Amino acid sequence: MLATLLACGAPDAPVNAPRQVTEPRADLFAREVSEVVDGIHVAIGYGLANSILIEGDGGVIVVDTMESGAAATEVLAAFRAITDDPVVAVVLTHNHADHVFGSAVFAADPSVPIYAHASTAEQIHRVVSVVSDTLQVRSLRMFGDPLPHTDNSGIGPELRFDPADIALRMPTHTVQDRLELEIAGVQLQLVHAPGETDDQLFVYLPERGVLLPGDNIYQAFPNTYTIRGTPHRDVNAWVSSLDAMRDLAPTVLIPSHTRPVLGADAVQDVLTAYRDGIQYVHDQTVRGMNRGRTPDELAHEVRLPPHLAAHPWLQEHYGRVPWSVRGVYHGYMGWFDADAAHLEPLPPDERARRYARAFTEETSLQEQARAALDASDPAWAAELATLWVRAAPDNADAKQLLAESLDALAEGQINRNAVNWYRTAAGELRGDWVITPYDPARTSASMLQALPLSSFMRAMPTRLDPVATADVDEVVAFEFTDVGQTWVLHVRRGVAELRQRDATGIDVRLVTTAQTWKEVASTARNPAGAVASGDIVVEGGLLTVARVLSWFR
Repeated sequence: MLATLLACGAPDAPVNAPRQVTEPRADLFAREVSEVVDGIHVAIGYGLANSILIEGDGGVIVVDTMESGAAATEVLAAFRAITDDPVVAVVLTHNHADHVFGSAVFAADPSVPIYAHASTAEQIHRVVSVVSDTLQVRSLRMFGDPLPHTDNSGIGPELRFDPADIALRMPTHTVQDRLELEIAGVQLQLVHAPGETDDQLFVYLPERGVLLPGDNIYQAFPNTYTIRGTPHRDVNAWVSSLDAMRDLAPTVLIPSHTRPVLGADAVQDVLTAYRDGIQYVHDQTVRGMNRGRTPDELAHEVRLPPHLAAHPWLQEHYGRVPWSVRGVYHGYMGWFDADAAHLEPLPPDERARRYARAFTEETSLQEQARAALDASDPAWAAELATLWVRAAPDNADAKQLLAESLDALAEGQINRNAVNWYRTAAGELRGDWVITPYDPARTSASMLQALPLSSFMRAMPTRLDPVATADVDEVVAFEFTDVGQTWVLHVRRGVAELRQRDATGIDVRLVTTAQTWKEVASTARNPAGAVASGDIVVEGGLLTVARVLSWFR
């Protein structure tokens, strides 16, 4: 009975195969500025996301600002062909790079207010500071940065991100739950609507029935979990946010990805199908969890029912149902799948070596992997080849076979995230390219200036080397004379406790400015030069600064 309720499709169908559809996705992203309704325009195809222009009396409002200075500049020029009225406000629907990193282009005048949720600045800090290294590498794979962009990235043509071309202005006006305001004669409601991100806002024009949902809906199955990595996305909150939008009965829907929807019935259909798709995956995952199913089992068992699986706004071009299942499971239960054998597993490399020895007792691992690929079974070939690569990490034949398997898996995939990851990883195995985190020294001066000092300070504990500081017990005070802040860092045997407080009971006092420390922390400036010029003053001079910096790597 459980299998009947959870599964859609014949039992002997290809396991977990993405649905093949004939819709030409590239048509969704043809570059243009479209006037959706009188005075409201959307720029599509200039980057991964859309930017939306709302004309008012003598001024315009811009919602979402692209992912780079170059992309934002092109969109602004296109908007200027429509109107010369000044930008009088910017709204950021959420913290993702493709929505915020062009904000300084649209709000070049520092008096222009930038509205966002109260947590958006903190979320930007997390992305650019705390997890920036791994997130950059993972994002490059997911968006297929090394690949020739002849298709699309699932929800837009491509991500046009360059760390040297970030044009960021942080929010100046924040929304906690709801804000109603009038700007240039336009009535706006900014409503907190957690979904794809916790800081998501939707924008509603009540006099016109126009809804701008941000990234809580776009024409693809949602990324309730994204393979580039994300904090847990509360899908129940996402559903509630979509219900709040449905209750408004909007007549026009303008997402920040893909194309608008016109007409009350069409908008309701899209919003309802979307929230139903999300809730179905959530509910059936929890149901299976409560019956003792593991995330691996559920990822193969939970399928959308036919009417949702066929809906054009729920095709798996960006998010995937199995990934969402795992995200829901992890959100409730964490990493452990309740299988006792997985509670204390061997290290991956050791497990691979043992499998390799076991296979060689009869048919070798290498032979089985090659046979699987020759038999057009790339998923099994990739699993076996992965074990071979782990067991013999320097073996060129193992890497080549795994690369071939990944390339084969990419064939026939409709999901661009999966295709990009397979092909990018295959290229890494062959040595076609090497993906590393961006050099922080390339960070633009405007980016350093725009980010708050707290972004740099609060990233420090996450970078502490526990081995180098295993025997360290010191208190370091950072006094920033230009902003009047003192941060006290207690490095205590592999742990870094950081607080903003008075500098009492300290071992080291470092006096500088916020901008100097940002430059040093980002490696844009040599600490020796900063000490020599007097921009950093500390007892013990450069040796003390070098010792403190050596703790963080």
